[in-house]
Amino acid sequence: MNFKKTFSLFLLLVGVMFLAGCTFIESGSISSYDLPGFFSGFWHGLIAPYTLIVRWFTDVYMYAAPNSGWFYDFGFLLGVGFSLPIGWLAAIVSTVLLILG
Repeated sequence: MNFKKTFSLFLLLVGVMFLAGCTFIESGSISSYDLPGFFSGFWHGLIAPYTLIVRWFTDVYMYAAPNSGWFYDFGFLLGVGFSLPIGWLAAIVSTVLLILG
């Protein structure tokens, strides 16, 4: 690959990671009336490795507290297990959803 293609790919990757940071859990964003459940836990598990990196620079959390209990925990553990193979896809989908709406 030539330098121009490599640099464009690098910029795209940095942009996706930067925009995916907007989907993480921020402090005080959880309502006590609608607690995160299995699917939220799964999503938070999918993006957990990337949240850990973003956590070094900003004030975001990788685990929703309060949550619905063991059902959220089970989803979180499944999400962490699948995070490496499909975590990049999740980050891209969240970025596209953020842009669209």
